[in-house]
Amino acid sequence: MREGRCYEQHDFQVLILSQFAQRRPSTEKEKWELQQEYLRLIREIPQMWEEFVRKNQNIYDRFGYLDVVVYDDLTYERKKLKQGRPKEENTLSHRVTVRLDDESYQLLKQYCQTKDITESAAIRELIQTLKWKIW
Repeated sequence: MREGRCYEQHDFQVLILSQFAQRRPSTEKEKWELQQEYLRLIREIPQMWEEFVRKNQNIYDRFGYLDVVVYDDLTYERKKLKQGRPKEENTLSHRVTVRLDDESYQLLKQYCQTKDITESAAIRELIQTLKWKIW
């Protein structure tokens, strides 16, 4: 099995033929059959590439390449996309920028050091305490 990133037909051809090259004939007849199959592959690879791109057009358009897996029997498929980081239930989608004077910043840093939390977490925690003071 071989894996590779194919930007164009040439990359696809190299991948298929490099997997094909792993085959070793043991007799003259097998050697002749492999030569015939090699010539057939050379003729069919452009059509195979076109069909493969058409089948995976949305991925090819989005990334500009296809990750291909070629198996020993020369079947091929698109390598599955890896799943990204899962969405958190409570996403932090709002960004707030605050300018602080030196004294306020030192207080924030001391608070963070004593609680062993980040500045962002400290600010979120302190904002949550406002809930009880407002209502």
